[in-house]
Amino acid sequence: MANKANVTKTVDRSEWRDKPIHERIILANKLLVLHPRFREAINVLQRCHNSTSCGGEPICGAILGASGTGKTSVVDHYSRQHPREKTETATRQPVLKVTLQPDARPKGIAADILLALEDPAWSSGTVQTLTNRAVKLLQRCGVELIVLDEFHHLFDMDRLKVMTKASQWIKVLIVNTGIPVVVCGMPESEHVLRAEHTERRFKERQTLHCFTWRTTLGRREFCSMLKKLDDSLPLGETSGFAEPEVAGRFFLACRGVPDYLMTLIRGALAEALHRGSERIELTDLARVFETHLAQQRVLLEQKNPFVGALDTLSLERIQAADAHRSASTGLTPRATRKRPREPTASDYLGGR
Repeated sequence: MANKANVTKTVDRSEWRDKPIHERIILANKLLVLHPRFREAINVLQRCHNSTSCGGEPICGAILGASGTGKTSVVDHYSRQHPREKTETATRQPVLKVTLQPDARPKGIAADILLALEDPAWSSGTVQTLTNRAVKLLQRCGVELIVLDEFHHLFDMDRLKVMTKASQWIKVLIVNTGIPVVVCGMPESEHVLRAEHTERRFKERQTLHCFTWRTTLGRREFCSMLKKLDDSLPLGETSGFAEPEVAGRFFLACRGVPDYLMTLIRGALAEALHRGSERIELTDLARVFETHLAQQRVLLEQKNPFVGALDTLSLERIQAADAHRSASTGLTPRATRKRPREPTASDYLGGR
């Protein structure tokens, strides 16, 4: 009799064989694996969301990371858990996602909020009238959490200057409505968050990084993600994504960027299904890399890793796409008027 501890549970995947191809592709496009860092980011949203029920000042937060690390996926997942619902007087929106436009100004942010609230006259009026309408609509629609996406638009990279009026406007909005705000954006958002009038307000913070191959823990995390994806795909067979050589090819092909990884897997699934297979092969992945990823800036010098032998030398040297992407020391509006400061030891010794 087999020891129960040694019995591996197998999943019956045969049901997928009878599903239409288009249904399976739609399922794959919606697939999201909540690895630990995703869960931590979701917890930031949850803690800020719950803060209003505890009384006192709302807790605000930030979810930061380079492009493709999953910020939008986290927010969209949380929003789906708190869907809109129609009432007799309005559309109730517990979680409101607002995308900030470049060169953000108070009037523009107010208009962005009204647009997200589906106000038909979202762009008409002065900054004061737009702000007043936004505050009233937020309350009328039962908004409990505001998520401001593209928050780095409050930092002018050309002039190295925080958009002071815009960030102060957001602070006043939080005070006047009592609604917690979570901001999402690129690492440059740190400049805004470190400014004097916002630093105290945004206490809950989480940075989403790319996967890494340079450490044992990083490889284990990346392979665990691949295994979960492989097990979750609507295919009749597993594809062996987490096997060491295949995992190495995946990392070379995506440089640890979650968005690139999902592009590879979703595209390869469609390739496999259209050729009548229930398993993704290297040839499927090679085609997707060539058509979808080869022209991405961070991958321009990367030959197709799914063709030929695994390039182990490149794999040993490879770094995650965001390894050198971080925001430098935050600048307050007053600091931007001073001469550039001399670098200190912490600039060279500081990690991510």
